[in-house]
Amino acid sequence: MAVDLLTNDGLNIYVSDDGWYHFTFYERGKVGFDRVGSLNDVLYWFCQGEVSNLAHKYVGDRAQAFQFEYDVLRRFNPEWAKRNVRETAAMFRRNHPNEPQPEGISLLPDIGEAL
Repeated sequence: MAVDLLTNDGLNIYVSDDGWYHFTFYERGKVGFDRVGSLNDVLYWFCQGEVSNLAHKYVGDRAQAFQFEYDVLRRFNPEWAKRNVRETAAMFRRNHPNEPQPEGISLLPDIGEAL
């Protein structure tokens, strides 16, 4: 989809009047999400979403899927690969606030830093 082209349904990437990039999704005319950031953020969000869809569709178990995401994103941008792992670890913590170390974190690739 072209930048600055808005639709009522589907994925939209556009630049607002204030210069921020928006990565949004509409379903049935309602905003499903609207992430705001830099061009680098938008590229990361788009690539991460596509890679994640591929990983979870074609790769066996969750640990292999997370490794696949890491390996593919690292080819585009090594920081994106680490960012994805950090964000996934943060999601596990949000979803399991009473667990000091949620089980899902152990499935993530080693990125050389504490998660």
